[in-house]
Amino acid sequence: DIDGVGGNGFITLREFEEGLTEIGCTKFDGPNRAQRIDAIFRYLDPGGEGSVSREEWDLLNQLWKEFDLSIKEFVHFLCLCFGPDLHEAWTVMDEDGSGEMDLDEWTAAVQKIGYFGPANVVFALLDTTDDNNISFEEFAVLEKHKPDSFKEDAAPRRTYSRKNTDNVSSRKPTAVLGG
Repeated sequence: DIDGVGGNGFITLREFEEGLTEIGCTKFDGPNRAQRIDAIFRYLDPGGEGSVSREEWDLLNQLWKEFDLSIKEFVHFLCLCFGPDLHEAWTVMDEDGSGEMDLDEWTAAVQKIGYFGPANVVFALLDTTDDNNISFEEFAVLEKHKPDSFKEDAAPRRTYSRKNTDNVSSRKPTAVLGG
């Protein structure tokens, strides 16, 4: 269950803090660690009972799915704009060539390339060092989120024309579709 074998089905703030320590989570380390952890716990405990139920805990799973979708959509956008080589996207976005981007440079870059999705969420997820900068190494983790049709080992993209499909108009346009 949420609080281990034989638990009561709820976790308290203390159990939450102990669990974070037990798994080695350092995401909240720093001078305001307790306040950050408390804020997350209070978010998960909207009723203010002082405990989080399994159903309330499952909200994290839904949030993670939203974050994951945001990343996948961003990577798909980059692949459509720059092709499968994400280094090319980085080169364009890191306009000053410093090898990293802060939030201001990131925001300007994603606006410049025409991305209108949740750019700040993507930035926060990529900034795994919590230094308010994204390095190329942090950006490079996007590789694992590339759509299959853009992966280097993917099958070649197929071209469809009037010859190989019955659903093409009489004007015989050729469209490249991911396959």
